Amino acid sequence: MNPSHKVLVLMPLLALGAAVFWYVSGHKTEEYSGREPQVLNTGGSLPAAAPAVGPEQEETRALAALEIQGPPEFRSQVRGALKLIWMADRATFLFIRDQLYVIRNEDKTGFYLDAGRPVAAVSNAQAFRSMPWCAGIIAHQAFHAYARLKTAKKSAFLPPPPGTEAVLKVAANPMSLKFTSLESMLSVERQASGFQLKILTETGASRAEIRSVEKRAPRDFTTGHDGNYSILP
Repeated sequence: MNPSHKVLVLMPLLALGAAVFWYVSGHKTEEYSGREPQVLNTGGSLPAAAPAVGPEQEETRALAALEIQGPPEFRSQVRGALKLIWMADRATFLFIRDQLYVIRNEDKTGFYLDAGRPVAAVSNAQAFRSMPWCAGIIAHQAFHAYARLKTAKKSAFLPPPPGTEAVLKVAANPMSLKFTSLESMLSVERQASGFQLKILTETGASRAEIRSVEKRAPRDFTTGHDGNYSILP
């Protein structure tokens, strides 16, 4: 066959191929270029993330855990003292919070149980000496609460071993325990004063306030109890 005839035969095929290529290319571009992005349908809205608790909210919740009883100015002073402890040492604050249930304005400063609830009684003289001093007084009474609970746990009722007929007497209120000696009472007071001194130092108490606790005589309870101390709760 003549070469020119071969070219003439192939030309319609080449033209058809070019037309098909142009059609496919044009419609493919048109089909995808204007497509909107697709959103995956999960069948429901995603749960909202829980709001983070800010430092101020955390502080408010922590301070609210302790019940403060007294006139507004007393409650304000105690809240300020607790805030000083919170800002200085959160672990210490949480320890105090776990030992005390109530901080109550009274004529005398001390610690006692009210229907089983540990109460720190704080006089105006101790509360308003300064805010760091108030913080130290609260810490002092919190240590007494801790010591009382610790003593109660040591004296807790233990059931007799199987097969024995031993009868063990249990106090109706295991928290109402007497100190066994004057020395044990003085030991607890010494430790409570040490804890008070720690808080005074951390919360910015004056040098005079710190020294009054540092130099406290073993039988001087004025830095934590208004000079009034009772062995019984």
